[in-house]
Amino acid sequence: MAISNNPIMHGVTGSINKQIVFRRYGNKTVVSAYPDMSRRKLSPKQKRMNELMKEANESAKAIMEDEQKRNAARLRLDVPGNKLYTALIKEFFANVLKK
Repeated sequence: MAISNNPIMHGVTGSINKQIVFRRYGNKTVVSAYPDMSRRKLSPKQKRMNELMKEANESAKAIMEDEQKRNAARLRLDVPGNKLYTALIKEFFANVLKK
C-alpha cells in the first residue's frame, strides 16, 4: 500500500482494471491492490438482506417506470422527484421488516 501526496493524484478514487485501487483517507490518496473477494462467505442474514435489496430495487424500478404509480408515490411519500427512488427503497424495507 502506497500513500501519495502527488498533486496529479489529488482527488483520484476508484480502480483500474480490477488490479489497483485508489482510496482517499483525509488529504492522502492510498494506492493498494484490488481486494480478493473470492473466499468471502456471506452469513444467512447477509444473503437474506441481499435478496430483499434485489426485490426492493425491482419494485422501485417498476414504480418509477409507470408515470401514474410514480406520481402517486410522490404524493404518498411527499418527496421531490429526485429523492423518490430512495424513498421507495426505504418504504419497501419498512413494510417488509415490519412483518
